[in-house]
Amino acid sequence: MSPRKFDWHEREKSKAQMLEAGYKLIRQYGMTHTSVEKVAEAAGLGKGTFYNFFPSKEYFVYEVIQHMRKQLMEEFEQLLDGRDKLPQTQAREFLKQIIFSDRSIYKYLTSEDEEKLRKALPPECFLDTEREAAVMERLFEHMEGVRSDMNRHLVANLIKIMALAQMNQSELHTDALKETLESMYSLLFSCIFVENKD
Repeated sequence: MSPRKFDWHEREKSKAQMLEAGYKLIRQYGMTHTSVEKVAEAAGLGKGTFYNFFPSKEYFVYEVIQHMRKQLMEEFEQLLDGRDKLPQTQAREFLKQIIFSDRSIYKYLTSEDEEKLRKALPPECFLDTEREAAVMERLFEHMEGVRSDMNRHLVANLIKIMALAQMNQSELHTDALKETLESMYSLLFSCIFVENKD
């Protein structure tokens, strides 16, 4: 039994190495210039090993996005630090991380990248609304001051619009981008939270 357990851990370790390497490469080169060869080399693995885990580069990028979401959820648990709910000020800052932080992968993907992903991947990769709703519900359950009448579909749409804005920055007036996004955050927060009493 021991060798199987070791093999599983080694497999998970190799996969995590490639996902982390891929994330860094996408930040540095963008999706188009992040090749399978670069990912394998950065992770210290052979190109053939890559295809043992991922059927295509596009599916790999999808997995990188999921990997970063998982890390965000782990960070949220650390922020809670045993508390039942996160104070509203901290909750707002955490939500900003999802879109605005330098670690947000959406800053490094373009609308052309998204189009490539949609063409190459099955629809369920983009239409898993139940999973998406469950993640958001888990977050809101552990935040103070969430509105009892919050429209979850409205909130989800606003977050997606902000992600799209990040991916299409070249189409926007860059001198007003920061102010635009901050205004959108004010709208988003007014839809999520009651008046801040922190």
